[in-house]
Amino acid sequence: MINSKIVLQIHSKIMFKFIVMLFVGIIFTSCSDDDNNPISKSPVVLVHGSWQADFVWEQTKKNLTAEGYQVSVVNLPGHGEDTTPASQIEFIDYVNTVKEAVNSYNQPVILVGHSLGGAVITQLASEIPNKISKLVYVAGYIPVSGKSVLDYAMLDAGSLLGPALQDEPAADGTLGLSNPEADLTNIFCQDGTGAQKQLLLDNYRAEPFAAFLYPLDYQSADYNKAGKKYYIFTTEDHAISYPFQQEMVATSGITNTYSMNTGHSPFISRSTEFTNNLISISED
Repeated sequence: MINSKIVLQIHSKIMFKFIVMLFVGIIFTSCSDDDNNPISKSPVVLVHGSWQADFVWEQTKKNLTAEGYQVSVVNLPGHGEDTTPASQIEFIDYVNTVKEAVNSYNQPVILVGHSLGGAVITQLASEIPNKISKLVYVAGYIPVSGKSVLDYAMLDAGSLLGPALQDEPAADGTLGLSNPEADLTNIFCQDGTGAQKQLLLDNYRAEPFAAFLYPLDYQSADYNKAGKKYYIFTTEDHAISYPFQQEMVATSGITNTYSMNTGHSPFISRSTEFTNNLISISED
């Protein structure tokens, strides 16, 4: 006759092993589910500013891609290697170019605009607010409806840009610096290394002028629907002065601000710190 105590011990051991196996199975299943369903990161769309082009975002794109982000870098018409004649370019062409990049994703994006790009993303955010999860200005213009980039640039008494410009647009419809070799890097990246400054000089080209004149046209209610809004201040900026950046932010419904002790192009001079700020914004 089998001892009842022995039976009980055997039964207990079997039940214990079963529970352990069940627990381990749950853990592995959970881990597998996490692997198959990673936390989604919003795509990032980067928009450059005046007298620059897509090349300025090269390191930022590498940094973000290494962290698992999908990244689109927009090159505005008349910039970089684009050959569209400046006389044919209007501000709305910038907006439509960025819109195409945003609409290439099936989810809302983090839309980043630098300098002139700030005005572009302001207009676009009001047109497709449901496609914008977060709006990020990097020393960017935030014109109110009815005002142009030129209107705002003329209000910035602390900027070194105005006095450095040519007196009038060229016959081809562009406006450049009177002496780019002397002024370009001091205005846009005075804190950069020699190689970083040379990068700007090597890629310099005059700017399509007509786009500066276009008054933005949007409803504040539409703009306000476009997710959280962030501003990255560049406190040593020679192109858009820090005090003027603060004035724009004070009236623009910005959600949070970050400050970088840099010139106008922090994504060039301090790319790692700049990327970390974008990641912080993404995770906010």
